[in-house]
Amino acid sequence: MKDPGLTDRQRRILKAIVEEYVATAEPVGSRTISRRYLPEASPATIRNDMADLEELGLLEQPHTSAGRVPSDAGYRYYVDSVLEEAQAPPELARLIEDVLREELLRVKIKQVQTLVQNTARVLSELSNLTSIVVGPQVVPASLARIEVARVTGRNALLVLITSAGFVETKLVELPPSIDEAGLRRMTDLINDLLEGRTWEDVDRPGVLRDVRSELPGYESMVDETIDFLRASLEPEAAADRVYIGGLAHLLDLPEFQDLGRTKAVLGLLDQAQAVADLLAERLGPQGVTVTIGRENKREEMADCSLVSAPYHVGGCAVGGVAVLGPKRMAYRLVLPLVDLVAARLDDLMRRLA
Repeated sequence: MKDPGLTDRQRRILKAIVEEYVATAEPVGSRTISRRYLPEASPATIRNDMADLEELGLLEQPHTSAGRVPSDAGYRYYVDSVLEEAQAPPELARLIEDVLREELLRVKIKQVQTLVQNTARVLSELSNLTSIVVGPQVVPASLARIEVARVTGRNALLVLITSAGFVETKLVELPPSIDEAGLRRMTDLINDLLEGRTWEDVDRPGVLRDVRSELPGYESMVDETIDFLRASLEPEAAADRVYIGGLAHLLDLPEFQDLGRTKAVLGLLDQAQAVADLLAERLGPQGVTVTIGRENKREEMADCSLVSAPYHVGGCAVGGVAVLGPKRMAYRLVLPLVDLVAARLDDLMRRLA
């Protein structure tokens, strides 16, 4: 937004009104500002500055005799120009580290979903707001490589590496007649035929026919490998990638006591694809993005703020984390919290890859 050229006192008044309104959900009057935040300024002086801030579009007066509340532009100025850079409180940072480290120890292969789901839960509990986590991956993965390693006489470990950097494994039974040379030949043929292909590319009659015809006698092994590829590469529906935590927190907020407003937001959150698209729009920039009120393109979000950040695999954004709440949210806490969780997911995804 264009710099409105506020005086130092006006900046302090706007900061006080935002933070008092976040804490109380009640319009803020000049006497409150004078008593709690600017004791050196009289209520009359503060009222004049508040009138100027209202004229600039940074404050609103919901009722004639009431105090002021921040407008969307006021929140935007607060986030961009007033809010100092902050870090998550040390106790919350330690809790996030402990919980996600414990999840990493439990996560195996395709259980990335469990990690992402629990991330949504932790984020909602720590922010006391609704969290959204879109799990990997946003674009279809392709096969980077398959390896087959014999572990016992009749069993082998299939190891699949995708273009998104994930490694998945599956124990399979080998054909009785296969030797090490045959195992290597099968592996090389599958890689030659399927490397770089997405599941959409693989799932074509000609491709699958070619794989089977090149490996006569290994049909059961080939079929198991193809089923494994399908489970690993087939794009997940949006409903399988979107995790929402703490919906009940919305119902505790005074902004959402209005049934129509609450139904609109809950209706949006019930549309997995719409939620995935909402976060996908914010996956490009590094770091935390804040959209306030009508900056959000969806009409249902007109009274909400969304604080979001992407997380990455191999330097590419593959998912996002976000906190959804009223415009009157504790940005000083939520911004560093979202940033920290996204950074920890970056680290965990790198270690899982």
